[in-house]
Amino acid sequence: MTPPARVRSLVVAALSVGALLVPTTASADPATPAPVGPVSADRLQRAVAQSSHVVFLVHTTDTHSGLRSAIAGAGSAHLAVRHRFPAQHLFSVEVTRSAAAATRARLAALPGVASVETSAPRFFSGTPDDPRFGSQSAYLDAIAAPAAWSRQHGSASVRIAVVDSGIDVGHPDLAGKVVATYDARTGGTDITDTLGHGTFVAGVAAAATDNGVGIAGAGYDTTLLGAKIAAPDGSITIDDEVAGIRWAVAHGASVINLSLGGPVASAAERSAVAYAQSKGVLVVAAAGNDADSTLQYPGAYPGVVSVGAIDTTARSRADFSTYGSWVTLAAPGVNLVSTTPLAGSDFFSSTTGYGQGDGTSFASPLVAGEAALLRAENPTMSLAALRHALVASAHGYTGLGLGAGQVDFALALRHVPPTSRPTAIAAVGTAGAIRLTARTTAPRVAFRVDGHLVATAAAIGGTATATWPSFGYANGPHTLQALDCTEFGECAATSAASPFPVENSAPVVTSPAPGRTVTGRFLVSGAHPGGGGVALLVDGRLAGFDSRAPYGFAVNGSVLTRGAHSLQLRLCDTTRTRCASPSSPVQPVSVVALHPSIAGLSPITVSPNADGRQDAATLTFTLPDAENVTIDTIDRYGRVVARNPLGYLTSGRRTFVWRARAAGGRTLPDGRYSLAVTSRRSVDGAELRGWASRVGIVDTRAPRLTSITGNRTLFYPRPDRFRDLFSPHVTLDGRARLSLTIRTPAGSWVRTISVSRGAGPTYISWNGIDRHGHFVPAGRYLWEFRATDSGGNSVHTPQFLVTVSARRLVTVAQDLTLNGAAALEAGGTDPACASARTARSAFPHGVLLSNACADNGYDLAFADYVFTLPSAVRFGNVAIRAYGHSRMHPSELTASVQRSDGGLEVPRYITISSGLDRWYTIATIPAAGHVTPQRQMFIALVLDSLYRGRNDFDVKYAQLHFTYTTLR
Repeated sequence: MTPPARVRSLVVAALSVGALLVPTTASADPATPAPVGPVSADRLQRAVAQSSHVVFLVHTTDTHSGLRSAIAGAGSAHLAVRHRFPAQHLFSVEVTRSAAAATRARLAALPGVASVETSAPRFFSGTPDDPRFGSQSAYLDAIAAPAAWSRQHGSASVRIAVVDSGIDVGHPDLAGKVVATYDARTGGTDITDTLGHGTFVAGVAAAATDNGVGIAGAGYDTTLLGAKIAAPDGSITIDDEVAGIRWAVAHGASVINLSLGGPVASAAERSAVAYAQSKGVLVVAAAGNDADSTLQYPGAYPGVVSVGAIDTTARSRADFSTYGSWVTLAAPGVNLVSTTPLAGSDFFSSTTGYGQGDGTSFASPLVAGEAALLRAENPTMSLAALRHALVASAHGYTGLGLGAGQVDFALALRHVPPTSRPTAIAAVGTAGAIRLTARTTAPRVAFRVDGHLVATAAAIGGTATATWPSFGYANGPHTLQALDCTEFGECAATSAASPFPVENSAPVVTSPAPGRTVTGRFLVSGAHPGGGGVALLVDGRLAGFDSRAPYGFAVNGSVLTRGAHSLQLRLCDTTRTRCASPSSPVQPVSVVALHPSIAGLSPITVSPNADGRQDAATLTFTLPDAENVTIDTIDRYGRVVARNPLGYLTSGRRTFVWRARAAGGRTLPDGRYSLAVTSRRSVDGAELRGWASRVGIVDTRAPRLTSITGNRTLFYPRPDRFRDLFSPHVTLDGRARLSLTIRTPAGSWVRTISVSRGAGPTYISWNGIDRHGHFVPAGRYLWEFRATDSGGNSVHTPQFLVTVSARRLVTVAQDLTLNGAAALEAGGTDPACASARTARSAFPHGVLLSNACADNGYDLAFADYVFTLPSAVRFGNVAIRAYGHSRMHPSELTASVQRSDGGLEVPRYITISSGLDRWYTIATIPAAGHVTPQRQMFIALVLDSLYRGRNDFDVKYAQLHFTYTTLR
C-alpha cells in the first residue's frame, strides 16, 4: 500500500464504527431481474393452490391388468393415469380440480383399491427468490444457511437488536422488519443511517427473504430492533452503547449484535453485556479487523460470542481478521452483499441500495441470524444451550485462532434441544437388568432414575430402549424419567415420568458355614442369582469387593481379635458407587489365629541385576510365639511364585533377605509382588495359622531420558530477569531422582542439583552459582543429566555445553532526529487543497504541511518518515515529536504510526501554537508492536481536514525519543 493510501485508510478506519468495517467498492450495477431457475417455496405454494388439477395416489391390493382400465374408466375424461408402480401396488392419477371429490370417491369404491391419498406438495429446499441471492450463495452455502432454511425460517417473535449506526428503515429489503427504533444519543426514534454500517449489518442479519427483492437475510423471518449509538462522524461513546444494549433488552431482544469494539475494556460495557446475558439475551460481537491476537471488547467479555472472519473462497482466515484463544467461532467476512442506505452513505456511495463489504462487522450478524433461527426452533432453550449449539456445530479452520471454526447453520439446528417429551415410558422388570423403553419423535432419549442419568439410547422406529442394571439401588418405589434429546445428546428441559418398583434379592454367604471356626487367612464365598457387584462386610466394616460372580474374598484373620465375628454380603453396582441394595443375613464365625506382623521391607523396590545397588531387600517380621514360618512370594494374579520355608522359629524379631527369585532360581519379572509371612502352630490338637504381607516391587529397567534440549545454550546469570537461568529440558518415562551436574571443561565438579520428578517433560534450572554459593566465571561448562529410579537403576546423558556470559542488561535513552525534508514521501490526498512542500518551508531543510480542504476529515497532508532503531534486547516507550510552528494561526497535528503487523494507528491530536517554534510531543506509545523485525518505525505527520479553516505546520525536525535495553 502506498503511503497516501495507507494514511487515508488510517483515517477511514479510525472514524468507522468501532473500527471493524473494511468496506469494498459498493455495488453500482442496477437491480437485476429475478434469475431463471429454482423458484421460492411461496411461489410454489401459490402455484399449487391455483392449479386446475389434483394428483391422487391410489394404493391397490393387487396388480391385475384389468384394474388400470377400471381406474381410467372411473374418471372418464376428467382423469389421466400418470404413473404405475407395480412393486408398490400403486398408481398415480391426475384429475381436474372440479371433479376431484367425486372421482376420489369412485376410485376408493373400486374393487382392489386399498386407499386413495392426495399428493402432498414438495418444494425446493429453502432457495429464496431474492434477485441478488446468487451473489450471496457461495458464502451462504458454505455455512449451510439454505439447508437450515429448509427446516427453519425463523420467527417474527424473535428479535435481533442491531446496536450500531442506525438503519434505513424505508429500504425495500428492511421495510416492516424493524419493529422498534431508538436513538441513544437523542432519546428519540429517528435512526437515519448516514454512515451505512448499521444498514449493512441489519441486511446481513435479517433482510426480508424470499420476497422477490434484493438479498436474503441470515435470520430469514426474524425481525429487527434498531438502536442508533454512533455520531455522524462514526464515533461511539460507551454510555450510548450501554443505553442501546439496555433498550434492546427492554424491547424483547433475543440476540444483540455489536459490530464494534476496541482493545480497552470498560466496566460499564461489561456490566451492560452481563445484564443482557442475565435476561437470557445472546450477545454476538465482532472480533475485530486488526489482524493480530489483541483482545477486543465487547467480544472478549465472558459469554459473548466473538466472531472472527473467514474467506470462504480461499478457505482461510480473512487476512484482516483478529484471532486468538478468546475468539469463539468464525463466519464469512469477505465480499458479503447487503443493504445500504438508498440516499447513499459515508461508507457506501451507491444509491442502488446494495453494496459489498468485508470485515468481522459483517461476519458477526451472520451468526446473530443463525442464533435467531435456533431460538425460533426452541424458544425456551437456555442461553447456555443456545451458545452451545452455535459452538458445538462449528468446524474447520483449525489452528487459526478462530475458536471452534466456521459456523454451520444446518448442523446447529440439529444441536437444538427438542421441545417434545417422550410418551409411553416404562420400566420392564423389577430386578437385575431392567429394560427401559419410551416412544419418541426425537433421535435419542435420556433415561433418569430418581433424577440421575442412567442411560441414553437412540430411537429406532420411534422407540428408544435401554438396559439399566438396578444393582445397588434400594428396593422399593423409584421414578423413571425420559427426556427427548438430539442425536448429539442435548436434551429437552422437561421430561415424562413414571413410577416403578425395584425388588432385588439379597446375596448369600455360601462359605464358611455359620458358626465355623476359621484361622489365619481364610476365604469367604458368596452368590447372587442376578449378578451385580458384592461387598463383604466384616463386623459391619467394608473388607472387600468383587464386581462379578463367582464372588470370593480373602480375609486375614490374623488382624482380627480372637473370638466371634460377623460376615455379611451387600449387593452393589459393579463399580461400588451404589450399595443401597439388600444385604445377606449376618453370618457368625469364630476366629482363632496366630498373629505374625511385618515391621518393614527395605528397600521396597529391588533391582536384582547384580550391579551391587538394591539387588535384594530385607523383610523384618515379628513372631509373638514359636511358629512354623514360610515366606511366600505371590504375583498379582494370586499365584505363589516362590516359597521359602524357614521352619520353626522362636518368638521375637526376625529378618528374611528377599532376592526376587522364583522357584528354580530365576529372577522374577518386573512387577509388584506380595511377600507373605505364613505361619502354623498346633494348639490342643488344632492347627492355627497366621498371615501378614507387604508389597515389594521388582524393577530391573533403567529410566529413559529423551527429548533433551539445552545444548550450547548461552545465558546471563545476573538477576536482571533476562535469561538469568539455564533450564535444560528432558522427558522421563517414569518417576526418578533427576540430577543436573555441571563441570568445568577440565572435568572439575562445579555443582549438582537434584530433584524428584514424575513421568513426562521436565527441567532443572541452574542460576550460574557454584556449590559454594558464588557466581562462576564467564566461559564454557559441561553438563549432563542423570536419572536414578527407586530400584537404584541409573542412566545418564552424554555431556553437553553451556556458555555463561558476564554481560548484563542496561537501559539507554536516545533521540533519533530527521530533517523535515528527509521524509520518505510527502504530499496530499487532494493536491488542490492539501500539500507538503519543501520550497515553502521557513527552514533550510524543512517541509510545510498545509490542508485547506473541505471539512470532511478524509483529505490529508502528510510527511512519512522511517526511523531505524539500534540493536536492542527490547524497546521501551517511544515519544513521537516534531519541531516547528503553525504559520498563520493555531492548527491541529496528529501522527499515524504503522504497527509491525502493517496496521495503522492515530494516537491523538495536538494543538500547534501560531508562529512559535518549539518541540511538540504528539504521543508516547509502547515500541512493542510498532517496531519491525528490521528495527524500523514508520511515522507519518498528518494534517486532516476536520480542523475548521486553514490547517498548517512547518516541520523543521521529526524525532523519536525512546528508551531501549541492551546487553553490555
